[in-house]
Amino acid sequence: MKLPVMVREVMTPTIVSVDASASVKDAANLMLEKGIGSVIVMEGEKPVGIMTERDILKRVVVKGLDPATTKVKDVMSSPLVTVKADTYIVDASRIMAEKNIRRLLVVEDSKAVGIVTEKDLLRALNSYLALGLKI
Repeated sequence: MKLPVMVREVMTPTIVSVDASASVKDAANLMLEKGIGSVIVMEGEKPVGIMTERDILKRVVVKGLDPATTKVKDVMSSPLVTVKADTYIVDASRIMAEKNIRRLLVVEDSKAVGIVTEKDLLRALNSYLALGLKI
């Protein structure tokens, strides 16, 4: 049996975001508090980027910048790579591999509705494989 598994079935529907003008320190504290590895960066109501733990390491720590005064907008990854909620997870996985990224913002009707990560996709794949199903 082959199941068409879509991103909406495995994504995290909660999006944690910060304003582009927030400090890296504040964003990092939020990530720590929520137990997550990234935050979506917003300018008003519009998502404009993502800041990950890796961005903090590569663009702040290694360069010796002060996280308290460095703005998220100056170290975020942009532009955002997005997928629609009805994208098949195999296609989302292919996009991540091609772009060498670990997270995709999920959109529906031009509105952000969730985030899907490599871990989400692996968890889904493992669940289906454990059941002997094909994706």
